Amino acid sequence: MLYIRKDGFREPYSRWKLTESMTAAGLVNHKAYDLAKSIQRDIEGQGVDEISSDELRDIVVSQLQTIDKETAENYMIWSRVRHERIPIVILIGGPSGIGKSSVALEIAHRLGIKQVIGTDTIREIMKNMIAPSLMPAVHYSSYDAWEAITYRVREDKVIVGFREQAKAVCTGINAVIERSLREGISLVIEGVHIAPEFIETSPHVVMVNMYLDNPETHKARFISRASATHVRRDAQQYIDSLDAIIRIQDYLRESADEKGVPSIENREFEKTSAAILGIATRKMKALLT
Repeated sequence: MLYIRKDGFREPYSRWKLTESMTAAGLVNHKAYDLAKSIQRDIEGQGVDEISSDELRDIVVSQLQTIDKETAENYMIWSRVRHERIPIVILIGGPSGIGKSSVALEIAHRLGIKQVIGTDTIREIMKNMIAPSLMPAVHYSSYDAWEAITYRVREDKVIVGFREQAKAVCTGINAVIERSLREGISLVIEGVHIAPEFIETSPHVVMVNMYLDNPETHKARFISRASATHVRRDAQQYIDSLDAIIRIQDYLRESADEKGVPSIENREFEKTSAAILGIATRKMKALLT
Protein backbone atom coordinates (compact mmCIF):
# COMPACT_ATOMS: atom_id res chain seq x y z
CA MET A 1 0.00 0.00 0.00
CA LEU A 2 1.18 3.51 -0.83
CA TYR A 3 1.30 6.10 1.97
CA ILE A 4 1.54 9.89 1.86
CA ARG A 5 3.66 11.60 4.52
CA LYS A 6 2.75 15.09 5.76
CA ASP A 7 3.54 17.06 8.95
CA GLY A 8 4.97 14.01 10.67
CA PHE A 9 1.94 11.84 9.93
CA ARG A 10 1.14 9.48 7.11
CA GLU A 11 -2.09 8.38 5.52
CA PRO A 12 -3.01 5.91 2.75
CA TYR A 13 -2.89 7.27 -0.78
CA SER A 14 -6.44 8.16 -1.83
CA ARG A 15 -7.32 8.21 -5.53
CA TRP A 16 -10.61 9.92 -4.68
CA LYS A 17 -8.96 12.69 -2.67
CA LEU A 18 -6.46 13.38 -5.44
CA THR A 19 -9.27 13.27 -8.01
CA GLU A 20 -11.15 15.96 -6.07
CA SER A 21 -8.13 18.23 -5.96
CA MET A 22 -7.55 17.87 -9.71
CA THR A 23 -11.21 18.51 -10.60
CA ALA A 24 -11.01 21.66 -8.47
CA ALA A 25 -8.19 22.73 -10.79
CA GLY A 26 -10.43 22.23 -13.82
CA LEU A 27 -9.72 18.67 -14.96
CA VAL A 28 -12.88 16.73 -15.83
CA ASN A 29 -13.78 14.03 -13.33
CA HIS A 30 -13.06 10.87 -15.34
CA LYS A 31 -9.69 12.18 -16.56
CA ALA A 32 -8.76 13.18 -13.02
CA TYR A 33 -9.59 9.73 -11.69
CA ASP A 34 -7.67 7.99 -14.47
CA LEU A 35 -4.65 10.19 -13.78
CA ALA A 36 -4.86 9.50 -10.03
CA LYS A 37 -4.81 5.75 -10.76
CA SER A 38 -1.94 6.15 -13.22
CA ILE A 39 0.14 8.13 -10.70
CA GLN A 40 -0.39 5.47 -8.03
CA ARG A 41 0.54 2.71 -10.47
CA ASP A 42 3.74 4.51 -11.55
CA ILE A 43 4.90 5.18 -7.98
CA GLU A 44 4.20 1.66 -6.76
CA GLY A 45 5.84 0.30 -9.91
CA GLN A 46 9.11 1.82 -8.69
CA GLY A 47 8.88 -0.19 -5.48
CA VAL A 48 8.08 2.92 -3.43
CA ASP A 49 5.55 2.59 -0.62
CA GLU A 50 5.80 6.08 0.92
CA ILE A 51 6.33 9.60 -0.45
CA SER A 52 5.87 13.10 0.99
CA SER A 53 2.89 15.27 0.08
CA ASP A 54 5.31 17.71 -1.58
CA GLU A 55 6.71 14.94 -3.77
CA LEU A 56 3.19 13.89 -4.74
CA ARG A 57 2.31 17.48 -5.59
CA ASP A 58 5.35 17.79 -7.86
CA ILE A 59 4.43 14.55 -9.64
CA VAL A 60 0.84 15.72 -10.18
CA VAL A 61 1.95 19.13 -11.49
CA SER A 62 4.39 17.48 -13.88
CA GLN A 63 1.66 15.18 -15.21
CA LEU A 64 -0.89 18.01 -15.51
CA GLN A 65 1.54 20.19 -17.46
CA THR A 66 1.57 17.55 -20.20
CA ILE A 67 -2.23 17.83 -20.39
CA ASP A 68 -2.90 21.55 -19.86
CA LYS A 69 -0.60 24.20 -18.37
CA GLU A 70 -3.49 26.28 -17.01
CA THR A 71 -4.87 23.27 -15.13
CA ALA A 72 -1.40 22.65 -13.69
CA GLU A 73 -1.21 26.28 -12.56
CA ASN A 74 -4.67 26.05 -10.99
CA TYR A 75 -3.64 22.89 -9.14
CA MET A 76 -0.61 24.70 -7.72
CA ILE A 77 -2.84 27.57 -6.56
CA TRP A 78 -5.20 25.28 -4.65
CA SER A 79 -2.29 23.24 -3.29
CA ARG A 80 -0.86 26.44 -1.85
CA VAL A 81 -4.24 27.45 -0.41
CA ARG A 82 -4.46 24.11 1.39
CA HIS A 83 -0.79 24.05 2.45
CA GLU A 84 -0.91 27.58 3.89
CA ARG A 85 -4.37 26.94 5.37
CA ILE A 86 -5.79 30.03 3.71
CA PRO A 87 -9.51 30.30 4.56
CA ILE A 88 -11.99 30.90 1.78
CA VAL A 89 -15.72 31.58 1.98
CA ILE A 90 -17.79 30.91 -1.14
CA LEU A 91 -21.22 32.56 -1.29
CA ILE A 92 -23.76 31.20 -3.77
CA GLY A 93 -26.88 33.32 -4.05
CA GLY A 94 -29.97 33.23 -6.23
CA PRO A 95 -33.73 32.69 -5.97
CA SER A 96 -35.49 29.63 -4.60
CA GLY A 97 -35.54 26.45 -6.67
CA ILE A 98 -32.64 26.86 -9.10
CA GLY A 99 -30.22 24.29 -7.66
CA LYS A 100 -28.04 26.35 -5.33
CA SER A 101 -27.83 23.64 -2.67
CA SER A 102 -26.67 20.95 -5.12
CA VAL A 103 -24.03 23.23 -6.62
CA ALA A 104 -22.86 24.35 -3.17
CA LEU A 105 -22.36 20.74 -2.07
CA GLU A 106 -20.42 19.97 -5.26
CA ILE A 107 -18.14 23.00 -4.84
CA ALA A 108 -17.49 22.11 -1.21
CA HIS A 109 -16.76 18.49 -2.17
CA ARG A 110 -14.26 19.43 -4.87
CA LEU A 111 -12.44 21.94 -2.67
CA GLY A 112 -12.45 19.71 0.40
CA ILE A 113 -14.53 22.21 2.38
CA LYS A 114 -16.32 20.49 5.24
CA GLN A 115 -19.00 23.06 6.08
CA VAL A 116 -21.96 24.13 3.95
CA ILE A 117 -24.51 26.50 5.47
CA GLY A 118 -27.89 27.50 4.07
CA THR A 119 -29.06 31.05 4.72
CA ASP A 120 -32.49 29.72 5.64
CA THR A 121 -30.81 28.09 8.65
CA ILE A 122 -29.55 31.52 9.70
CA ARG A 123 -33.03 32.98 9.19
CA GLU A 124 -34.58 30.17 11.23
CA ILE A 125 -32.21 30.87 14.13
CA MET A 126 -33.04 34.58 13.98
CA LYS A 127 -36.77 33.79 13.79
CA ASN A 128 -36.57 31.71 16.96
CA MET A 129 -34.58 34.35 18.82
CA ILE A 130 -36.30 37.58 17.73
CA ALA A 131 -39.97 38.31 18.28
CA PRO A 132 -42.17 39.09 15.24
CA SER A 133 -42.89 42.53 16.69
CA LEU A 134 -39.17 43.40 16.58
CA MET A 135 -38.23 41.89 13.20
CA PRO A 136 -41.36 40.71 11.37
CA ALA A 137 -39.73 40.10 7.96
CA VAL A 138 -37.64 37.11 9.12
CA HIS A 139 -40.81 35.28 10.18
CA TYR A 140 -41.91 34.79 6.55
CA SER A 141 -40.57 32.90 3.55
CA SER A 142 -38.43 35.02 1.25
CA TYR A 143 -41.13 35.31 -1.40
CA ASP A 144 -43.89 36.36 1.00
CA ALA A 145 -41.86 38.62 3.33
CA TRP A 146 -43.86 41.48 1.80
CA GLU A 147 -46.70 40.45 4.10
CA ALA A 148 -44.67 41.91 6.96
CA ILE A 149 -44.83 45.36 5.36
CA THR A 150 -47.47 47.37 7.21
CA TYR A 151 -46.57 50.80 5.85
CA ARG A 152 -47.30 52.36 2.47
CA VAL A 153 -44.60 51.86 -0.17
CA ARG A 154 -44.21 53.13 -3.73
CA GLU A 155 -41.81 50.42 -4.82
CA ASP A 156 -42.58 46.76 -5.53
CA LYS A 157 -43.81 45.43 -2.18
CA VAL A 158 -42.33 41.97 -2.88
CA ILE A 159 -38.87 43.50 -3.23
CA VAL A 160 -39.26 45.85 -0.28
CA GLY A 161 -40.23 42.93 1.96
CA PHE A 162 -37.48 40.70 0.62
CA ARG A 163 -34.84 43.42 1.05
CA GLU A 164 -35.87 43.89 4.67
CA GLN A 165 -35.51 40.17 5.27
CA ALA A 166 -32.24 39.88 3.32
CA LYS A 167 -30.72 42.86 5.13
CA ALA A 168 -31.50 41.24 8.49
CA VAL A 169 -30.23 37.79 7.48
CA CYS A 170 -27.09 39.28 5.90
CA THR A 171 -26.21 40.64 9.34
CA GLY A 172 -26.00 37.01 10.43
CA ILE A 173 -24.22 35.96 7.22
CA ASN A 174 -21.56 38.65 7.68
CA ALA A 175 -21.05 37.56 11.29
CA VAL A 176 -20.57 33.93 10.18
CA ILE A 177 -18.07 35.03 7.52
CA GLU A 178 -16.13 37.20 9.97
CA ARG A 179 -15.84 34.41 12.52
CA SER A 180 -14.96 31.83 9.88
CA LEU A 181 -12.09 33.92 8.51
CA ARG A 182 -10.90 34.85 11.99
CA GLU A 183 -10.70 31.16 12.93
CA GLY A 184 -9.19 30.13 9.58
CA ILE A 185 -12.13 27.94 8.59
CA SER A 186 -13.32 27.62 4.98
CA LEU A 187 -17.00 27.22 4.22
CA VAL A 188 -19.67 27.52 1.55
CA ILE A 189 -22.82 29.53 2.22
CA GLU A 190 -25.77 29.26 -0.13
CA GLY A 191 -29.20 30.82 -0.17
CA VAL A 192 -31.61 33.39 -1.49
CA HIS A 193 -30.62 35.93 1.18
CA ILE A 194 -27.16 36.52 -0.32
CA ALA A 195 -27.99 39.99 -1.63
CA PRO A 196 -24.72 41.57 -2.82
CA GLU A 197 -25.67 45.05 -1.59
CA PHE A 198 -25.67 43.80 2.02
CA ILE A 199 -22.61 41.53 1.97
CA GLU A 200 -19.28 42.75 3.34
CA THR A 201 -16.55 42.01 0.81
CA SER A 202 -13.14 40.49 1.51
CA PRO A 203 -10.24 39.12 -0.56
CA HIS A 204 -11.11 35.74 0.99
CA VAL A 205 -14.78 35.88 -0.03
CA VAL A 206 -15.97 34.61 -3.42
CA MET A 207 -19.54 35.60 -4.27
CA VAL A 208 -21.62 34.46 -7.25
CA ASN A 209 -25.28 34.83 -8.12
CA MET A 210 -27.22 32.06 -9.88
CA TYR A 211 -30.39 32.43 -11.93
CA LEU A 212 -32.70 30.72 -14.42
CA ASP A 213 -34.10 32.67 -17.36
CA ASN A 214 -36.85 30.22 -18.35
CA PRO A 215 -39.89 30.20 -15.98
CA GLU A 216 -40.98 26.77 -17.25
CA THR A 217 -37.57 25.32 -16.42
CA HIS A 218 -37.79 26.98 -13.03
CA LYS A 219 -41.19 25.40 -12.44
CA ALA A 220 -39.88 21.99 -13.52
CA ARG A 221 -37.03 22.27 -11.00
CA PHE A 222 -39.55 22.74 -8.18
CA ILE A 223 -41.49 19.67 -9.30
CA SER A 224 -38.31 17.61 -9.63
CA ARG A 225 -37.13 18.64 -6.17
CA ALA A 226 -40.52 17.82 -4.65
CA SER A 227 -40.52 14.39 -6.34
CA ALA A 228 -37.11 13.62 -4.90
CA THR A 229 -38.25 14.58 -1.40
CA HIS A 230 -41.82 13.27 -1.78
CA VAL A 231 -43.34 16.65 -0.84
CA ARG A 232 -45.82 17.59 -3.56
CA ARG A 233 -47.50 20.37 -1.59
CA ASP A 234 -44.15 22.09 -1.22
CA ALA A 235 -43.75 22.27 -5.02
CA GLN A 236 -47.20 23.77 -5.51
CA GLN A 237 -46.52 26.41 -2.88
CA TYR A 238 -43.42 27.53 -4.77
CA ILE A 239 -45.14 27.37 -8.17
CA ASP A 240 -47.99 29.53 -6.86
CA SER A 241 -45.37 32.07 -5.76
CA LEU A 242 -43.25 31.85 -8.93
CA ASP A 243 -44.03 35.41 -10.01
CA ALA A 244 -42.68 36.77 -6.71
CA ILE A 245 -39.67 34.45 -6.90
CA ILE A 246 -38.82 35.70 -10.40
CA ARG A 247 -39.11 39.32 -9.26
CA ILE A 248 -36.67 38.54 -6.45
CA GLN A 249 -34.39 36.91 -9.03
CA ASP A 250 -34.45 40.10 -11.11
CA TYR A 251 -33.60 42.20 -8.07
CA LEU A 252 -30.69 39.89 -7.14
CA ARG A 253 -29.28 40.09 -10.66
CA GLU A 254 -29.49 43.89 -10.60
CA SER A 255 -27.83 43.99 -7.19
CA ALA A 256 -25.10 41.63 -8.44
CA ASP A 257 -24.48 43.77 -11.53
CA GLU A 258 -24.20 46.92 -9.42
CA LYS A 259 -21.65 45.30 -7.11
CA GLY A 260 -19.66 43.58 -9.86
CA VAL A 261 -20.72 40.11 -8.73
CA PRO A 262 -20.87 37.53 -11.56
CA SER A 263 -24.26 35.99 -12.37
CA ILE A 264 -24.38 32.47 -13.80
CA GLU A 265 -27.40 30.82 -15.38
CA ASN A 266 -27.67 27.31 -13.95
CA ARG A 267 -28.62 25.47 -17.14
CA GLU A 268 -26.18 22.61 -16.63
CA PHE A 269 -24.94 21.50 -13.23
CA GLU A 270 -21.41 20.61 -14.37
CA LYS A 271 -20.88 23.84 -16.32
CA THR A 272 -22.17 25.95 -13.44
CA SER A 273 -19.87 24.18 -10.98
CA ALA A 274 -16.90 24.63 -13.32
CA ALA A 275 -17.69 28.33 -13.77
CA ILE A 276 -17.83 28.93 -10.02
CA LEU A 277 -14.58 27.02 -9.48
CA GLY A 278 -12.98 29.16 -12.17
CA ILE A 279 -14.11 32.35 -10.44
CA ALA A 280 -12.83 31.06 -7.09
CA THR A 281 -9.49 30.08 -8.63
CA ARG A 282 -8.98 33.54 -10.11
CA LYS A 283 -9.83 35.13 -6.76
CA MET A 284 -7.31 32.93 -4.97
CA LYS A 285 -4.66 33.64 -7.61
CA ALA A 286 -5.14 37.37 -7.06
CA LEU A 287 -4.92 36.87 -3.30
CA LEU A 288 -1.67 34.92 -3.56
CA THR A 289 0.11 37.31 -5.94
